[in-house]
Amino acid sequence: MSKKEQKITVTIDDIKRNGQEMTSVMVGKNEIGVIVEDSAKKRFEATVEGTGQSIITKTHDDAVNELLREYHLHQG
Repeated sequence: MSKKEQKITVTIDDIKRNGQEMTSVMVGKNEIGVIVEDSAKKRFEATVEGTGQSIITKTHDDAVNELLREYHLHQG
């Protein structure tokens, strides 16, 4: 039997943490990671919550997609 499709809520908020502007990505009530823009190098660094793994991307959308991909790959 196939699993019933579940609806999840993804929230993307601009926040300020430790004096630095960043974007928080949440699934439900769980933060799955943050994205920081490196304007000098024109790239974005997505950091996965829990593992601390950093992913470098060229666009903000790519960073969000990478965080979601990591979340779905490793969720229990």
